[in-house]
Amino acid sequence: MKKRQHRLKFETVSVLDNFLECIFPPRCFVCDRLLETADIRRQRNVHAACRKKLYPVVQPYCYHCGSPLADTETEYCQNCRKHRSFVAEGRSLFVYRGAVQKSMYRFKYANRRRYARFLAEEAMQRWENWMREKRIEAIVPVPMYSKKERYRGYNQAALFGRALSEKMDIPCIPRLMIRVKDTRPQKELNGRERENNVKNAFQSSDNVVKYKRILIVDDIYTTGSTVEAVAERLKEAGAEQVYVLTACIGRGF
Repeated sequence: MKKRQHRLKFETVSVLDNFLECIFPPRCFVCDRLLETADIRRQRNVHAACRKKLYPVVQPYCYHCGSPLADTETEYCQNCRKHRSFVAEGRSLFVYRGAVQKSMYRFKYANRRRYARFLAEEAMQRWENWMREKRIEAIVPVPMYSKKERYRGYNQAALFGRALSEKMDIPCIPRLMIRVKDTRPQKELNGRERENNVKNAFQSSDNVVKYKRILIVDDIYTTGSTVEAVAERLKEAGAEQVYVLTACIGRGF
């Protein structure tokens, strides 16, 4: 019954998406120009020439967080070698450099909600097997503080999570975690300040989390302080294994 409700919900979302496409035509994830009819028919969300401006995460990358490494002799990035983690493994789609930085800014602040569809498609192409192997039971987006989300009108991590949920047929639970602290933007802080900034910033909406294998999704991974804080609370509430998938990640060297 629950699976049927899950599918019906996304059938409704798909109808709404089709309606919105008539009002807000799809734009290229990289250059933000309108897509050609041929691209839309082939379900491409980026121009062929623009794709060359993206830097997909490829090996070698950190065995733990998935950040790109300088050479194949190194197994873990500097950050993961230094810190204990509540995350089992992490993966990401693109290196946070070049054109994708502007794309992510538009995704977060310029109402480019449909970029989530492109990111979900990329996640399926790159990391579907990894997600299936981990036997993910639920997708949990990193939450925004409620006042900020109301002001912006959406949570970009939740959009990414829902789009991925639809493709993977795994439930997305955007309200499983709540941000109870209005934190400063992480980009303004250094490593230690980021850890303190998100300390006690999250809590579970349920006393006991019934899902044992959870995938956290977010837009950008830098030091990992935010996802670590979310993962810690999930494990305290009963999750056994917590994984992370982000749209972009910084280099681990």
